[in-house]
Amino acid sequence: MTKRGSLALRVLTLIATLTMLFANVAPALAAVPASPAQATDPRFFPQTGYRIDNDQFWDYFQKRGGINNFGYPVSRTFTFLGKTVQFFQRRILEIEPDGSVGQMNLLDNSLMPYTHINGATFPATDTALIKSAPAVGSPGYATKVIAWIQQVAPDAFNNLPVNFFKTFYNTVSLKQAYPNGGGSPSFIPLLDLEMWGLPLSAPAVDPNNHNFIYQRFQRGIMHYDNTTHTTQGILLADYLKAIITGTNLPPDLAAQAQASPFYKQYNNSKPKGLNNPAALPNTDMTNAFEPQSPAATPVGPAPTTTSGLRYGFAVHMFYQDQQRVLNLVKGAGFSWIKQQIRWADMEPSKGNINWGLLDPIANIAQANGVKVLFSVVTAPSWSRSDGKIDGPPNNLNDLGDFLAALAQRYDGKVQAYEVWNEQNFSREWGGGTINAGAYVELLKVAYHRIKAVDPNIIVVSGALTPTGVNDPNVAIDDAVFLDQMESYQNGVFKTVADVVGVHMSGYNNAPQDWVDYHTVNTPGFKNHPSFYFRRIDQLHDIMVRHGDTRQMWITEYEWAAATPPVPAGYEWTTHLTEQQVGDFFVQSIQMIQQSRPWVGAIFIWNLNFRTFLDYHTNETALFGIINPDWTPRSIYIKLAQMKK
Repeated sequence: MTKRGSLALRVLTLIATLTMLFANVAPALAAVPASPAQATDPRFFPQTGYRIDNDQFWDYFQKRGGINNFGYPVSRTFTFLGKTVQFFQRRILEIEPDGSVGQMNLLDNSLMPYTHINGATFPATDTALIKSAPAVGSPGYATKVIAWIQQVAPDAFNNLPVNFFKTFYNTVSLKQAYPNGGGSPSFIPLLDLEMWGLPLSAPAVDPNNHNFIYQRFQRGIMHYDNTTHTTQGILLADYLKAIITGTNLPPDLAAQAQASPFYKQYNNSKPKGLNNPAALPNTDMTNAFEPQSPAATPVGPAPTTTSGLRYGFAVHMFYQDQQRVLNLVKGAGFSWIKQQIRWADMEPSKGNINWGLLDPIANIAQANGVKVLFSVVTAPSWSRSDGKIDGPPNNLNDLGDFLAALAQRYDGKVQAYEVWNEQNFSREWGGGTINAGAYVELLKVAYHRIKAVDPNIIVVSGALTPTGVNDPNVAIDDAVFLDQMESYQNGVFKTVADVVGVHMSGYNNAPQDWVDYHTVNTPGFKNHPSFYFRRIDQLHDIMVRHGDTRQMWITEYEWAAATPPVPAGYEWTTHLTEQQVGDFFVQSIQMIQQSRPWVGAIFIWNLNFRTFLDYHTNETALFGIINPDWTPRSIYIKLAQMKK
């Protein structure tokens, strides 16, 4: 059975050894490397697959705080209610009648009057509060309105440092707004007013989560999270897009928006991209939400788009309803499974292989047209002088014999083999210090024995776990370990595996987030690249630096949502909702589809572990996307509905 103890250890060790982490990680890994798209076209954002084409929007975006204030673009430029607009995650830019750039009042009753979104309860518009604001155009309006905002948007509420006015007042800096100089500090409050509009409510505590305090403005909702003591804006325009497209639409928001003229309007196969054009006059959404490519510029071509990405689930087939498992795999539009094979269990004595457990898996997968990745781990006690199993055999040829026997018996039924798992972690490489060269030597033997049976079988190097720790007795940072494998014996690693295996754990962070950029208010797991989806970009950069052109296969790909109690060390799985986790999976896969052609396969961790284990006590089950009664969680449904 696949073990997730590595996650628990890495969580605890990372927190305890923060200083060591940054001291040992190579300086080259300090930031996400620019993708080819970013290098050739700064207006294109591969994180979402959209470009800021309009020159006025691009200038405004840069001079009003960029990604931090707008998020990424999530639409093309199109005509919306008579205006030229572009949607960003937090805001909607529009061209005003006088030709200037402005922002839509997202919280107007005609757009987003809603108070329940994705499990959060926001304060409703308070008409009495609005009437108390200074009258527009009255003498001294600019000074009066800022003073009024400071009064109704306090920095302290319920004895908590919500920092609503401080957040308002620090939205745009003078340097951002006037990069060439010439601005006056007196302009800043009005620029901030331009970004947020007026408060529409007083601060209010979320009745379902007293750590969350919200305040409604015309163009956004401020969110204070008392668990992290941070204040930032909700991604409201993303939710309006969800209403319009029907994709990633939270059920509570859908229930409120069903009577809206925007509800599930987008249909790019219809004239003007609308299901009901009469409900949205002066609107043309043709291609509005279809991903774009970088502009073709003299400095370089657009990157190759992903083709042939393999979609798989990590599954547990032993002693399970195997047909039911495969039905779920195919029902999601996936065509691969990964099954871990514990060599220690399959060959209790030399040459005595338990085919009775393995044959049914290979046979039923072939009958269903599902491809198989066997991930082979552990060594039988008879193969090691210390009698332990969590580590390589003394004689590497013993592993070679086992893999050759598997390859021979299942030729044509099992298409790929992953040779070991998380060998940069002591729990998986026991009995000695962690050593990249020692692993490559094991891989050499395995590769040649498998290829001798059938050169078409795909050999995947053992996937590395993102530990962030550099202690050869405990764990080696995955980026450091990959660099060591690539450097070993002048790059022999490139000749002894067809693809490079890695693991991805997004923890409680959104796929577009990074060490210095956060879009979700979740506690902890922010201070090292190991906690983020975009860690895979750093690993790929190392491969490129070594001239390694092979694909990367992500053989465990995970986010999780759970309710307490959960096993110790996994409390972070309670920070996200199922809705968020499903969205993160889909968004990250779309990021791969659009701008990471070097990813050849993803295996979601995991499909069915909740059907036979209790996630309250077993960490492997935390990640299952099927309920104990075999019904699909919303995570599974989102993956099934995702465009492949």
